[in-house]
Amino acid sequence: MPVQNEIAPPAGYGLGNAICAVCQENFGVDERMVNSNGQILHERCFVCVQCFQPFPDGLFYEYDERRYCEEDFQTLFAPCCKQCGKFVIGRVIKAMQANWHPDCFRCEICNDGLADSGFVKNAGRALCKKCNADEKTKKTGRYVCRKCHTYIPEGEHLMYMGEPVHPWHYNCFSCK
Repeated sequence: MPVQNEIAPPAGYGLGNAICAVCQENFGVDERMVNSNGQILHERCFVCVQCFQPFPDGLFYEYDERRYCEEDFQTLFAPCCKQCGKFVIGRVIKAMQANWHPDCFRCEICNDGLADSGFVKNAGRALCKKCNADEKTKKTGRYVCRKCHTYIPEGEHLMYMGEPVHPWHYNCFSCK
């Protein structure tokens, strides 16, 4: 039969001797306590360090061993999206000297998403590769090959599926 050991507190130890980790005061005999990550606190001391309000449903964020309500935590530590102005929680795209939600980081011309496909900075704008090539063509009057992204000498381009390519990139699928 297993033996169960009881751990008794030291003599003279009781709730009246417990000390709040925040205010360093003792607890009253009938006072309720909060145990937060092993720290014993008064209910009145279990509040956001920024706004001093109790945590709704006991939900809090901890940073640098300090407890914050969700709103204050986001205001102090979460980045804001340049496009929508809302806090970015989770995956943050850092580009163009700003923070973005993945869905908010889009080509400034065609509005395609750039978070997973990459982008090119063109005149201070985030553009997809296709729009960047189109902008280069408009600016220089020369086509940019959609396959290798280099300029095509004048008069030497082929149009394949509506896109300019070098002639050597256009090969028969069957015979190459």
